[in-house]
Amino acid sequence: MKFDMLRSAKYRLNAYRGLASEAYISLSSKDPIFTAFELGAELKSLSRVEKYFKKEYKDLAEQLSEYTVKLLDRVRTQQELEIILNKAGKPRFNHFESLARFKLALFYKEKKFVAHPSCQQKLMKSWYYGMGSLERASWPKRILMFILFILSYPFLVLVYLVFPKWKMIHILKYPCIKFICQMLSFISFLVLIIISTAESSQTTSSTNSLRTQHQDLHRVYSSFKSFTNGTFMGDDFPMRPLFPSITEFLISIWVFGFACQECNQIYLLGIESYTESWYNLMDSALLCLYFASYTLRYMFALKYILNVNLTDPAQYFFLEWQFYWLNADRFYWQPFDPINAAEALFAVANILSFSRVSYLLPANEALGPLQITLGRMVKDILKFMLLFIVVIGSFMVGLHNLYWYYSVHDDIEITDHEFQFKAEKYFGTVLVTFRTVFWSIFGRGDTDVLSLGEYQNNFTEDIGYIIYGVFNIVTVTVLINMFIAVMTRSFQNIAEDADCEWKFSRSLLYMEYIGEGCTLPVPLNILGGPRALVNKIIKVCCCCKSADDVRETPDEVSGSKIDPDHSNTNGTSSAEHGCRSVDIATIEMYESTLSPEDMDMRRRSQSIIMEPLDYKKVIQTIIQRYIFDIQREAEVTEDDFEEIKQDISSFRYEMLNQIKANEFNINEMATSVSSLLKYVKTLARNGNPSQEDDSPKEENEQSLEDETQNQDVPDTNDTGAL
Repeated sequence: MKFDMLRSAKYRLNAYRGLASEAYISLSSKDPIFTAFELGAELKSLSRVEKYFKKEYKDLAEQLSEYTVKLLDRVRTQQELEIILNKAGKPRFNHFESLARFKLALFYKEKKFVAHPSCQQKLMKSWYYGMGSLERASWPKRILMFILFILSYPFLVLVYLVFPKWKMIHILKYPCIKFICQMLSFISFLVLIIISTAESSQTTSSTNSLRTQHQDLHRVYSSFKSFTNGTFMGDDFPMRPLFPSITEFLISIWVFGFACQECNQIYLLGIESYTESWYNLMDSALLCLYFASYTLRYMFALKYILNVNLTDPAQYFFLEWQFYWLNADRFYWQPFDPINAAEALFAVANILSFSRVSYLLPANEALGPLQITLGRMVKDILKFMLLFIVVIGSFMVGLHNLYWYYSVHDDIEITDHEFQFKAEKYFGTVLVTFRTVFWSIFGRGDTDVLSLGEYQNNFTEDIGYIIYGVFNIVTVTVLINMFIAVMTRSFQNIAEDADCEWKFSRSLLYMEYIGEGCTLPVPLNILGGPRALVNKIIKVCCCCKSADDVRETPDEVSGSKIDPDHSNTNGTSSAEHGCRSVDIATIEMYESTLSPEDMDMRRRSQSIIMEPLDYKKVIQTIIQRYIFDIQREAEVTEDDFEEIKQDISSFRYEMLNQIKANEFNINEMATSVSSLLKYVKTLARNGNPSQEDDSPKEENEQSLEDETQNQDVPDTNDTGAL
């Protein structure tokens, strides 16, 4: 790093290439899946730091994800799958928790591992735990079961609050049942919001006035009005509502229940893990808005109660504010009245509440991918928002600098001009200029907003029209079309891998309900809060030592297994006792994660063969299968030999055909040559008849010289014969 940063970066990349090798991990790691997860997360972190090798590090991380999927493909039985997915802790310890390795894959965002059919099969088995018939039931049967459950739900909740460990109420702890109850609770909350919105216009009326409701107080108000020369709030005014409506009170109870649920989630997950989810942050913001809104509402109710009973009419300074808190006529309200602020906060919170429905959409196969696409588009919108702010800000500043004078011309000019023009209205202040520029993006702007009217300043108008036109070209023609193209690309990327993305999102949703917690929905969880708090205090105070002993037992047992050299007094090594203890503890911990159906299957299998569970043996078996498959792909098999034999045979026949073709061509050439020689001899005989007797001698090449020496033919004849 000090002398050659490029060399150091390349060394690091090559080192990680070796560490990410499938062969190296398979032969050296005791837990290849856990090693691949950790190394993949490290490579993703390096891709964000060393951006010059970003593609290489991402390719290595993708290679590790594919490797874990290949290992998962070699899992053959349900027992092996459960051992792999329930593994927890270090490789040398046989610690098991329900879906511990699956939760780790969700934490490291190993989407391909999570979306694997084996993992999804185990997830759905845990999701429909205790309700296996519901998974394959028809819709009429599901509706009938749902109606029966709704009718018996109040009785089950009452029994749960009194006898929480009764076997009959375990149905409330089933994951799918908890999800259905939470969903119905949230839908009820949204219905209450809609009812509250419909009732908001009926909270006040002109018939509920100060004169009709409080005549004594109206006489005090009349005397105060005469003291202020009748310039206060009229002869009479409508009264503000004293207490919130029943619907608003129910909404406040629901909000308190949501707050208890979020506190429980923070206690179970920890503040760091809690803040990693955007939905948790949205819930926190939502609760803050609702708490602020209802705090202002109840504060106003307290103000109303304190001011409706006036005791000293002589204190006119306080009477003005006391009558202000009673008046429902908003014409006399201040801009930041508590009710105005409460309604604004309540409106924003309601929008976030309805958008919170997107959290439940991944449970549906048709709506889940659309929700994921919407989330990606929101990210694209936030990215483009920065670019839009820069463009809008630059043109807003330029237009305001061009028209600033005409917004304050009344304060500058001595001569009073009676005419008005649009530039003063649309570009008067910075806020008005921003509003004009912003709404012009959506086609809400006029072309004559830059007119200066009676001012003969054509140069300023022309420059303003040019700037305004360039702004519309840049935003509408370029930025918006590019923004649409980016969202289209995001939709296509999601569509290409929609199944994997949807299964990962659905797994995140399901894992929130698999396990302890969220037994009672909002707002019934408020009833179980005090009982849970008392039980926790009793458990911490009375059972602290026993709980510590239970937690330390697996480590101590595993530690005795690691030390094979230590022997006890009976001559047997403590490693043997440790192994037996490990096997028993492993079986107990593993069986605690199984459903009753799995326990029955396991007991039947144990009646055939009694073999202790061992994660090390299972992962070694999977690695051996993986290596054998790789070797089988690399080795030459009988099929390869047959293919080579067929290639040789076809080559042989091709060569034979080629030789036969060549022989035929040679014969044809010999025939042509012989016919040509005969034709030459015929021409020679016609040219020199005296050489008819000597023609046979010319065919013999050995006697050619003797024949030419004994000839008495003139040179001309020889030349003609040639």
